[in-house]
Amino acid sequence: MAIIVPSYKEEIDILETTLRVLASHRHAKACYDVFLAMEARDPNGVAVATSLIDLFKHKFRDLQFTLHPNGIEGEAPGKSSNVSWAAKAVEKKYVNQPDWTDVLITVMDSDTHLLSQYFELIFQNHLRTRGEIGLSDVTFYMPPIVFDRNASRVPRLVRMADLMWCGAGLSCFNGRARRDAVAIPTAVYTISLSLACLVGGWDTGSEAIGEDLHMLLKCYFATGGHLRTISIPSPASQCNVSTGKSGIRGWAANHQARYSQGLRHMWGSLDTGFAVRQWFQLSQRRDSGSKSPFGRESSLPSHVLLRLKLGQHSVHQGEVKRYTWRNAVVFTRLFEAHFLPNHLFLVLLASALYSSLIHPDNQWQILSYALDMTSYMRAAGFALMTIYFVIFYEKYHQVCISAREHEMRRAGLYEEMEDDFSHRKRWTLTAIVDYFIFPISGTIFGSIPLFQAIVSHFWTEKLVYLVSAKPVKADKVREQWKDGV
Repeated sequence: MAIIVPSYKEEIDILETTLRVLASHRHAKACYDVFLAMEARDPNGVAVATSLIDLFKHKFRDLQFTLHPNGIEGEAPGKSSNVSWAAKAVEKKYVNQPDWTDVLITVMDSDTHLLSQYFELIFQNHLRTRGEIGLSDVTFYMPPIVFDRNASRVPRLVRMADLMWCGAGLSCFNGRARRDAVAIPTAVYTISLSLACLVGGWDTGSEAIGEDLHMLLKCYFATGGHLRTISIPSPASQCNVSTGKSGIRGWAANHQARYSQGLRHMWGSLDTGFAVRQWFQLSQRRDSGSKSPFGRESSLPSHVLLRLKLGQHSVHQGEVKRYTWRNAVVFTRLFEAHFLPNHLFLVLLASALYSSLIHPDNQWQILSYALDMTSYMRAAGFALMTIYFVIFYEKYHQVCISAREHEMRRAGLYEEMEDDFSHRKRWTLTAIVDYFIFPISGTIFGSIPLFQAIVSHFWTEKLVYLVSAKPVKADKVREQWKDGV
């Protein structure tokens, strides 16, 4: 298992915690090959990576760092170009080994905490899939996410924005593997090295700013729509955006940081155009046989090319269709992510403006009836969404907290991380107020950033990539960790 942890100007405490959690897994020393993907633009990148390697070098099968150069022509600074550089190092290290098709690549954010169960379930699914398909494991593995670490210490609007983000991911989670299912990854996912080679690796341009969704779409269309997406029932623990500042200025800074993160997320609406282009090219792929659609075959060894071509042939089975139910599901997911938040905001705004006008006679009665009906539908939708979160999400949050507490106790890390468990209680005033501000939080951190991104795309597709602000451990805890490693 190759694990890529991209980092740019991240606090060393964040990375220490992530590696300590990974090192607590029972198969870490035998199976985990960790790549710290650092940036040359980060003046402390090499020093941080070297320090972490000294601390954890005996905890994993291998631990190294890659240094993504600055200023490569055609590349845009960001997570995708950094991961692409690290993935090339993974490919160079493993692609000539006899069992290279069994190498799995996990990409995870620097603040993500994963349970050992996540990797164990992936290994099981991978072996089963290899037995079914043969030469290629064209599967995209991903966990749901949960913001369960510092949610009680961030402003309410920020907390609810992330909770809605988590709920959106859960909406496409599949308890059972279905061939027509398409789930959207968030922050963490795993693919096989052979699939990464088949699609030509990670894109590095500004259109790939939504790195996780972009890679899913790239793999999906490169395999002619035959990519399997499997949701792994082992949630990834995430931190809410937090600047660490206190008082009024800290409150404002946290909201500003969350808006910047929302704008970066919504800038990924560029992926809708990417998906449309790839969809139109599907018929061309059908006629091109087993040739890779992304043109990186010539850089791979001949025996690797043979395996990939045979694997791609077994996956495609001569059928690459443009009009399928799965393609409709993919574009439905894109509509939910990149159109629906803005559509809802504009409909509400237009309805409010129209309702404030004096209606001219009876010629607009049908429009009035339509607006009244849709307002009732929106109210019903909000009520159902609230019920969903109160009944299902609250239980999900509790289960996630319990599972992580159990594993941290088993690993002897619970006392050090006791403050990193943000519990929620269903029937409290705090929870009730949270749900009532759903529309406000969704508009500020969803609809408005999406509207800004879409309008900005008329002029440019480039956005300055800002790393999300994360909470930092106290120095005394950091020293305890160093002594205990």
